Amino acid sequence: MLENSLYNQENEIFYIPPSAKEWKRLNIGYIEIINNHSKNAEEKYEELGKAARTFIVAGSKGLTNSEVSFKNVVYTGFNALYYKIFTEECKKQAEDVMRKPNPQALANTAGLLDQKCSKVFLNFIMPHVKVNKRIYTLKLLPSLKLEKLMNWKDEPIQPLPINKELYIKTKMKPVPDDYVKIRILAPNTLPYESKEGIKFDKVLIDIHGGGFIATTTRCHQTYLRKWANECNLVIFAIDYKLAPQSKYPETLDDIWQAYYWIITYAEQEFMIDLKTVLVAGDSAGGNLAMALTLLAIRYNARVPDGILLGYPALNLSIYSFTPSLLGAFDDFILHYSFLVICLNSYIPPNADPSTDPFLSPSLIPNEDLEKFPPVRILVAGRDPLRDESYKLINRLANLNKDAKLIEYRMLPHGFWNLDMVFEIEECKLATRKTIEWIKELTDNKH
Repeated sequence: MLENSLYNQENEIFYIPPSAKEWKRLNIGYIEIINNHSKNAEEKYEELGKAARTFIVAGSKGLTNSEVSFKNVVYTGFNALYYKIFTEECKKQAEDVMRKPNPQALANTAGLLDQKCSKVFLNFIMPHVKVNKRIYTLKLLPSLKLEKLMNWKDEPIQPLPINKELYIKTKMKPVPDDYVKIRILAPNTLPYESKEGIKFDKVLIDIHGGGFIATTTRCHQTYLRKWANECNLVIFAIDYKLAPQSKYPETLDDIWQAYYWIITYAEQEFMIDLKTVLVAGDSAGGNLAMALTLLAIRYNARVPDGILLGYPALNLSIYSFTPSLLGAFDDFILHYSFLVICLNSYIPPNADPSTDPFLSPSLIPNEDLEKFPPVRILVAGRDPLRDESYKLINRLANLNKDAKLIEYRMLPHGFWNLDMVFEIEECKLATRKTIEWIKELTDNKH
């Protein structure tokens, strides 16, 4: 990483003095820094760090199999209790684990809240929503091919013949290659289900994070349900297939196929008015949200009316460098070894994230970026991925786009999911700002 830092251009925003005109312009019209530090913040962050280390060590011993059983989860739980008591041993073990991590164990640990046994706990802490359904939508377009994405030539969308059901409600495991799993969340019953149902005219399509290798829409409901209730909209949360079983561009294809199905058939199937369609993504989901928007632009399809990004992973090249990446060497959520595992799991050998804008949205050409809708970005000051978002906001500002970035200087990566579990005041501030921006993007549309 340090070697790569020698090859970065001196005109990058990080190497420009804070007094320069570029920073003054960004600070006035595009960037807001929240340096709020609640009284118990450090205590909460330390608690979060200890919890992360505890489960990393416990998971490294109990979650090494590709299939996670109830027995594995219970065994991991007992290990976690042990390491919670013996903190010094836990700290040493965590350092050893991160030096030589087990990819499967890390992926399973990151997705621990997605296990069935966590469902009761999650439902207990999450807000209630009237609609929480899973459907499986048919893929309507030819699959994305790596050669096509690497050597793009404009061509119109050519849908496939429809010879199957448009969507299926029955549980399907594993999900067939020609369907994509989607979770629908709404604060009120939809009109296709009941005469008393509400006809919504705002939709948010969410793409969850997890390093491309872990988590599902289940654990991300901690904030999605709140968004649905507070913003009075329908959320389509996409459960794309995870790496390493599904690599690029198969994962992006799931997102693209689900998006196309929603903008094409959601109105008629669920009696929803698609006046406003927002796309949101956190971490790896932010990467996919940007790539999805680029696909919509290149294919001349409907472009989202706004994009909401939470601490997005915008550059997947192992050779890229930004100053914030140095924090990955001792970060308890995004350790450098975990980042490498995510990249190796998601990126096939014949793909090139240093040139492909669908893999690294930081590389999206200006002529495409000019066609992007309003963009809102929330980043964390303690996040190794932070600086790529600053590069993006600087480029959007240079193009005079409607874009805003807010940094919560005291927060770590993944703060959308931390609000309801760790009760950190700064997380609550970020949640309120997110809801405010969703309303702003939908109101501006109307």
